[in-house]
Amino acid sequence: MKTGTIFNIQKFCIHDGDGIRTCVFLKGCPLRCVWCHNPEGLEKMPVISFDKTKCTSCGRCVSDCRARSINNGVLGFEREECISCGKCAELCINSANELIGREITVEEAFAEVAKDKMFYDTSGGGMTVTGGEPSLQAEFTLALLELARAEGISTAIETCGMGQRDFYQKAAELGATFLYDIKCIDPELHSKLTGADNTRILSNLRYLMDIGADIIIRLPLIPGCNDSERDIALLAELLNENKSRYRYAEIMPYHALGTGKSEKLGIPSDYARESATDKEISRWRALFTEYGADVRV
Repeated sequence: MKTGTIFNIQKFCIHDGDGIRTCVFLKGCPLRCVWCHNPEGLEKMPVISFDKTKCTSCGRCVSDCRARSINNGVLGFEREECISCGKCAELCINSANELIGREITVEEAFAEVAKDKMFYDTSGGGMTVTGGEPSLQAEFTLALLELARAEGISTAIETCGMGQRDFYQKAAELGATFLYDIKCIDPELHSKLTGADNTRILSNLRYLMDIGADIIIRLPLIPGCNDSERDIALLAELLNENKSRYRYAEIMPYHALGTGKSEKLGIPSDYARESATDKEISRWRALFTEYGADVRV
């Protein structure tokens, strides 16, 4: 049986494809976006989330744990010593510790998805595989798509575009819709913001367009990072050049939910500010309109 590592199966989602959807969140991502909204999905292995505000330093999690100690009545947590065994989460009576990530079979994951088929049928919804990055767990993702197709459930993949070409080919053959993130066009800026250039991302997008895949282009706009007039002009140029080759494009405004999660995971946050304002979103949309590109928010 094929297995994968997930960190959530979230039901009744309405912003991740058509209709009512169930989102399967996979762990592991090849990018390191400075604003990451789902930092719990960065590493493929399970990780411990530690909420200091809930911890009472009771010491229950200290025994047999080389990563934890009590000093002057305060719990200390050395993450580099943590092996993510999850015992601290089992012992914690305050829900301060949480093991994020678990191995699951394709059949187990799909069984959860299939429970809500009646809602998909009435709303035009289905299953969205997201993360993290689904292409990093290609076999697991494709097996999920195959099961869904056999049961008449529509599918979508949210992707950063960094996967191998054959993954996108096979997913397209299985009828998946691609929720395809384009963070910026300038390769140097993309490297600075995400840790990798966008050559493969743009190449895979062109390939999917060439084979007539169903594509929704998503534009995560982050204040002060990729939202300059030049950045938006370049994005608009891409949209205008390929108007008939994708279904529509939508702005994904920055939200600050990832900041708190990063702190609990011990991940340094290189970008911290409030969620995008209505004024910023209006400016972005006006710029796209000025450059002749139609976008949704």
